[in-house]
Amino acid sequence: MIAKLIHSRYLIWVLLAVPAIPFIDEFISPSRYYPEMMQRSGVLSVQLLVFSLSITPITLVLKPYDWGRVISRWLLAKRKYFGLAAAAYAAIHTIFYLRFIAWDIELAWLEALDWPFGTGWIAMILFILLAVFSNSWGVKTLGKAWKPIQRFSYIIAIASLSHWLLLDFFIDDALYWIVPLTVAKLIHIAFRVYPLFAKATDKLV
Repeated sequence: MIAKLIHSRYLIWVLLAVPAIPFIDEFISPSRYYPEMMQRSGVLSVQLLVFSLSITPITLVLKPYDWGRVISRWLLAKRKYFGLAAAAYAAIHTIFYLRFIAWDIELAWLEALDWPFGTGWIAMILFILLAVFSNSWGVKTLGKAWKPIQRFSYIIAIASLSHWLLLDFFIDDALYWIVPLTVAKLIHIAFRVYPLFAKATDKLV
């Protein structure tokens, strides 16, 4: 029963949706400071995105251990949900922004032409693209093109973090997430480029 619950997609959906409660409350009864809502929703989106991109490197490190393989299978099975949650919180972030400018599409367009806001829109558009095709229909429709499109997630990460840094908004927090993403990617590259490195980790068991 417990094992079934742990592997339930509904449980992960609920857990990933819990942080959205204060945002929904804010939509219904606006009362909070605008920068606070923007910061919280944006940071949460980046955190989930960085974690989803770190799952493959994490599984490569855990692979030599029996307990690590169990965790790895769970992470790989749930990776899609972390990515979709990142897209959902990015959408909430965008809605807060549009509400702040009174849904002025012309103003949004003009601000999108500047890099600080433009990078944010690039990330949001690619998030939508990935979300639309992150299902069995998308895989079947795109065929072999599905895998390259999934790699847009790295472009999203770069655009999102650039958006954060260019806005000069809580930069220290941004650096906290740039470092783990960089380390995770370097680990991934190490396992791909240097087979001896991967074999060496197998001997650690």
